[in-house]
Formats: sequence, C-alpha cells, structure tokens
Amino acid sequence: MSSPQNCVTYSYNSQMATSVHPRLDNLLASLTLNLADEGRVALEEAAGLSGSAALALLALEEFLGDAHVGRLAEVMGVTHSGAVRLVTHLEREGLAERRSGADRRRVEVRLTATGRRRAAAARAARDAVVRRATAGLTEAEAASLEGLLERLVSARVEARIEGRRAGQTGAWWCRTCDFAACGRPEGRCPAQVTAARVVGQ
Repeated sequence: MSSPQNCVTYSYNSQMATSVHPRLDNLLASLTLNLADEGRVALEEAAGLSGSAALALLALEEFLGDAHVGRLAEVMGVTHSGAVRLVTHLEREGLAERRSGADRRRVEVRLTATGRRRAAAARAARDAVVRRATAGLTEAEAASLEGLLERLVSARVEARIEGRRAGQTGAWWCRTCDFAACGRPEGRCPAQVTAARVVGQ
C-alpha cells in the first residue's frame, strides 16, 4: 500500500508530467505568487488599509468615481453587504463618502481628497515592487515580455468571460489597473479589447 506521502508525490508528479512547459509553469507560479505577496504588503502599508479595502481604494480612484455600492460589489466580486462594509470602513478612515445619486434610490460612493492622495501613494508603492522586478531587463527583453503578457492576459480574460457565461462569479480583471499605463484610452488594453470581442460574439 502506498503511503500518504507517496500518494502526494505521485499526484504532484502526474500533474507535472501532463504540463507542456512544467518549468515555465513553475517559474511563473512562483513569480506571480511572490510578486503578489510583496505588492500586497507595499499596497496595504501605503494605503493604511488591509485586504479588500486597499483594493477598493484603487478601484474607486481609477474608474469607480461616483459609482453606486452595487457597482462596487460587482467590480470587487463581493456581496452587496460586503461592499457596504467596505464603504463604511473607507468612510470611517476619512477616505470615502456616500451621497445620493441622480437616482435617489441608489447611494453613490466617491473618494475624498485624502482618499485620492492615499490611493495614489498606494498605487505607486505597489507599482514600485513590479518595477524592481523588471528593472534588469533590456529594452528588447521588456518588449518581448510585454507582448507575451498581452497574449496571456487576453487568454485569461476570455476564459473568465466564458466562466461567467456558465454562472461563475468573481472580481473584475482590471479592478486595480492603471488605465493610462495600460493604454486603455488608446484601445491597447488587452483585457478591454478581448472583452469587447468576446462579448460581441
């Protein structure tokens, strides 16, 4: 009889054997996990917030100004009550405020001046982590990596949209993005371009 340890090893090795690029997959998983960890720490320290509250701060700063609570819930992939708790937390910190919208049945949320400053500092801290990771690349290497990442983002966004059509839920891909850096205004954002193509099919 196989021991539990052997079963785990066999299961892991069996999964690895089916991968077309096992070393690439492992390197990418390691890099994304640790970049996410380091970026989260930098983001939360600069924001003075933790978890979803720090992410909501960036979402509200970039593209959710004057959005209603339901919209925030959709973008963040949380329940309506969860979004209400996020807004309450941000309000308590003096970073956001609620007000009646054009449709008075809906409550809109926007950042205060302090919230906008905190969001900008948090984004800069998070982005600095990524810049340090890519600082050693040549221009040619950076351009090559950018092109590959565009393909990966496009593929994952398409898969996420198909998942939603099948009833899956989750947060928006671009919820903490810097739209200007991504080229969204010029139509260069791979997530936006892919979503428009897939949804229009």
